[in-house]
Amino acid sequence: MANCINCENEVSDLYCPHCSQRTNVKRITFREGWYDFWARIYGFDGMFPRTLRDLTMRPGKASRTFIEGNRIKYYGPVGYFFLMITLLYLMCGLLDVSLMEFMKSASKATNFTAPAKAGSGQEKFGEIIMQYITNNLKLISFLFIPVQAFCSRFLFFRKSEKNYFEHSVLPFYIQGHIYWLSILSVIVFSIFGFFIPGELSILVSLGYFGYAYADFFSYQSKVKAFLKGIGIYLVAQLLLIVLFIIVLLFLLVTNPAILEMLKPSNNR
Repeated sequence: MANCINCENEVSDLYCPHCSQRTNVKRITFREGWYDFWARIYGFDGMFPRTLRDLTMRPGKASRTFIEGNRIKYYGPVGYFFLMITLLYLMCGLLDVSLMEFMKSASKATNFTAPAKAGSGQEKFGEIIMQYITNNLKLISFLFIPVQAFCSRFLFFRKSEKNYFEHSVLPFYIQGHIYWLSILSVIVFSIFGFFIPGELSILVSLGYFGYAYADFFSYQSKVKAFLKGIGIYLVAQLLLIVLFIIVLLFLLVTNPAILEMLKPSNNR
C-alpha cells in the first residue's frame, strides 16, 4: 500500500481510484514520453480507436451508451468534436496547407455558385468572409450543434423521452466525425492536388446523418428515423443560412464600406 503522489490517498492498484494518477511513474525518458503521448491520444484502454470505430459503425448506439451514463468507454461528444477540428488544423500544418486557401479553392471547385470576378468587390467580400470562417472555425462549427439539437428535440423527435442536452450528444459526435472528410480532403489535396467533390461530401454527410439517427432512435421505424435525420441536417442548414442573411443585412445597414463593396458598379 502506497500513497498517490497527486492526491496522497492510499492506493494499491496501477491507477489511483480517486484521481486516476499512475502509481508506477518512472523517470522522464524517450520511452516514457512515447508511452505518455499514446496514452493521451488513445486512452489507456484504447478509447480513441474504439470511439472512432463505433462512431463509424454504430454512431447512435455509441451516443446512447454515453447518455446512459458510461463516461469511460468513449471520448465525450464535446471533447471529440473539438479534437477533430484540432486534428484538421494539425493536418494542415503538417502538410503545409493553408486552411483558408484550401477552403477557397474547394469552394471554387464546386458548381453551387458562380465564381466572383477577379478583383471585384464580391471577391474581396468573399475573402473577408472566408478569413472570418477560417479564424473562427470552432465557433462557427459549434453553432450547428444547438440548432441541430433544437430541430431534433422540438421538430422531428418530439415524442422521445430525451431532453434537449441529450439530443445534443449525437450532433456533437456526428459533426466531429464528419471532419474526417475534411481531413481526408486535405491529405488528397496535398498529395494529388485535387479535392474530394463537395457534392460527394454533402451526400456522405446526409447519408451519415440519416444512418446515425436511425441507429439512435428505436421507437419508430428505421426508414422514418433515417429520413428525419436527413431532415434535421437540411433544416438546420436552412436556419443557419437565414441567420447568415440576417447578419449580412445588418452589416450592410451598419457598414457602408461593405455595401460599397457589393455594389453592381464594383462587380462588372
